[in-house]
Amino acid sequence: MDLPDNETRDHILQVAEKLFASRGYAAVKLRDIADAVGMKHASLYYYMPGGKEQLFIRVFEYSFERHQRGVIQTIKDAGPGIRDQLYAVAYWFLTQPAMSLDRMQQGDRPKISEEEVQRLSLLAYDALRMPIVEALRRAQQTDELDLEDFDLAAMALISLIQSVRSIPGTNKQSRQEIAHQLVDMLLYGWVTR
Repeated sequence: MDLPDNETRDHILQVAEKLFASRGYAAVKLRDIADAVGMKHASLYYYMPGGKEQLFIRVFEYSFERHQRGVIQTIKDAGPGIRDQLYAVAYWFLTQPAMSLDRMQQGDRPKISEEEVQRLSLLAYDALRMPIVEALRRAQQTDELDLEDFDLAAMALISLIQSVRSIPGTNKQSRQEIAHQLVDMLLYGWVTR
């Protein structure tokens, strides 16, 4: 059973996403989510009759659907050049809440079936990767790029941008500058040609 589709549901998912991301699945109680949303604990079951596990799964889906829509729109808004598109993608990832896919997929998650874990992992992988892969393919069709493995290039970009958050002593502006340098490094390489 899916959650009712309305603004309250979206608010619950947004709040739960932030709490799960910052504190982890095990540390978040349904009462914490209800309190943060401003509703009674029992009322939360109207929106998630399957409890915390159902909410976690739906938050995971919601989060990566939102990321996919955001990256697609970001690329579209950036214009036709691949460099500007990748700069915009980097900015998108840096301005979104940090993602800990390893923690969500491996350690701190509900006891869900391995099949469901695989489905969610594939959803996350596709949601993050596919908009970038499509941008890279379009750039190759216009002779801006010459790539052999679009998937690897997209995941390399995502991994590098996500790692920028871990650099000590960086603020928002310096993280963006570093992200631009990483995009340029991927686009132009290290070797003199």
